[in-house]
Amino acid sequence: MGIDPEAIAQIDATLLPKLDRHHVRLLAHCLDSFQTMDITAAGVIPDLGSRRRWCEQQPQVAEDPDFLNALLLQLNAAAQQLQSLADDLGKPPLELDLNDLIRAAEARCHHQQAAGRHDAP
Repeated sequence: MGIDPEAIAQIDATLLPKLDRHHVRLLAHCLDSFQTMDITAAGVIPDLGSRRRWCEQQPQVAEDPDFLNALLLQLNAAAQQLQSLADDLGKPPLELDLNDLIRAAEARCHHQQAAGRHDAP
């Protein structure tokens, strides 16, 4: 489970604020996990049952019920965000890549900065 050092370096090389870089890393990690879980290769995010079964097969997760539940909540939130981004881009969610996640975060930050300038007195 995880994203490779090159992906982390690519995220860290962006001009995104620290919290946004962390969010992209989390989404990338969840996307990687969903891609690992995908047994159908249909490009859709695995359902809740598949996510739970996969998590229960991970030794470091299965032995800690509190962590298992927290991870499932995180995966559920990520699934919604990734599905929304995939819908916006017109592609299956498991075909998203790191560049998609970075571009979306950059666009969100740019939009927030622009809105902040308009709100200033």
